[in-house]
Amino acid sequence: MVTNIELLKEQNLWWIAKEKINEDVNIEKISRCKFTWEPAILDSFNLAKDVIYTLRGSRQVGKTTMLKVLVRKLLASHRKENIFFFTCNNIDTYQEIIDIVRLYLEWADNQERKFIFIDEITFVKNWTRAVKYLADIGLLRNCTMIITGSNAHDLHYEIERMPGRRGEDPVLDKILFPASFREYVSFIHPEIVEQFTSLEAAQKTWAFHQKSLTRCLENYLLTGGYIQSINSFAMKGKVSVDIYQQYLSWTLGDLAKMGKREIFSRHILDQVIRCLSSNVGYDTIAKKTAIDSHLTVGEYVDLMESSFILKVLYQADINKKTAATRKSKKIYFQDTFLYWVFLGYVLGVSDYFLSAQMRINDTILKSKLIENLICACLMRLETTATWSNIVFFFRTTNQIEIDFIVKAKETTLIPIEVKYQEDASPSAMRHLWNINNTKGFLISKNAFQIGDSACIIPAEVFMLMRPQDLELV
Repeated sequence: MVTNIELLKEQNLWWIAKEKINEDVNIEKISRCKFTWEPAILDSFNLAKDVIYTLRGSRQVGKTTMLKVLVRKLLASHRKENIFFFTCNNIDTYQEIIDIVRLYLEWADNQERKFIFIDEITFVKNWTRAVKYLADIGLLRNCTMIITGSNAHDLHYEIERMPGRRGEDPVLDKILFPASFREYVSFIHPEIVEQFTSLEAAQKTWAFHQKSLTRCLENYLLTGGYIQSINSFAMKGKVSVDIYQQYLSWTLGDLAKMGKREIFSRHILDQVIRCLSSNVGYDTIAKKTAIDSHLTVGEYVDLMESSFILKVLYQADINKKTAATRKSKKIYFQDTFLYWVFLGYVLGVSDYFLSAQMRINDTILKSKLIENLICACLMRLETTATWSNIVFFFRTTNQIEIDFIVKAKETTLIPIEVKYQEDASPSAMRHLWNINNTKGFLISKNAFQIGDSACIIPAEVFMLMRPQDLELV
């Protein structure tokens, strides 16, 4: 239990002197990296208002580092005592949160705005009682608060208990995804990204940059969007085994904290890997594992999705433009790096990176991973409020499947099919026209054709484009 301000100072070195922020373990770590990542979401917080934000994202995605970067920016123009960071890893009760914030506010006794960052709050039971209490008694007046968590379900469920206390902002609940392919390319070839501003501009410059972008795609398939794996590969030519193990231990540890059996988690992840890009029912997974109920499978998959490991894609009800939740699903990894983490775990390999290198050129597997990348790209269109209600897939009554359906502008359905092979012919698009005869995309390996009703686009180009440039929002 924190009882004095000296203990809080250990997590807020800048209170001693502003330049001490550079000695912070997270800031120090990024200073040694080849690539530093400042995600666009960093600029989306309104720090001039009394607002309580949530920031969700997987373990090790960079939430803590992002907050420290935000601290560093704030120190340039604000009093150092008015910026407070605290991680909840070593506390157990909501009362401790109340006591810690009260202790801080009594110490930083001035009339200026305070910035309060509380990290990994979701494992503190009933944490919303602390935030509600602090807000209700007026202690959060003239404060901007950002609270983070690695479990989207817990954060969403608990935050619903705080109506009317969080202030005003169009998006109070934010998600930090791993770096997108566009962001990844911007680390290595920022000059290329600047040229992909429209499909017409992309088509003109695609051939010139194709070799560089193909290399980026090959590497991104191995590293995913996690900045640690990206930097490890950039500096060492491989992703260090400790990075895979770090992600594995965090995610399995979190599932264990939620009372989940590791053997069940392992069996489910094994089946997800085997069924990647195919539709599957929870009852099928149950029958192929030691789990005796599809309800149990669903519970585990739901927790893995809320922990930012998996992404469940529902079939689209075309008439209602919503998810048909009772039908079979498709299950992807939220980042391809997680595929390699859990493949290595399931297979029991000793060298995760070597295992990935040996498998990446398998034509069938690569096609599935490209489809997973497209899913990871599209899921960024969803927010905490629209999760699982923007991106779907579709199967006709005669089992013809369209990989992705995007609900754009609330009612327009845009079909997207992945054909990552040498020849992607326009004839493959005829099924897309049954969904939308004026707009659709066929994701190819090399072909690039811009048509009146649909476009054939290389996977690298599709992922480089902003959603607004493709009219997906």
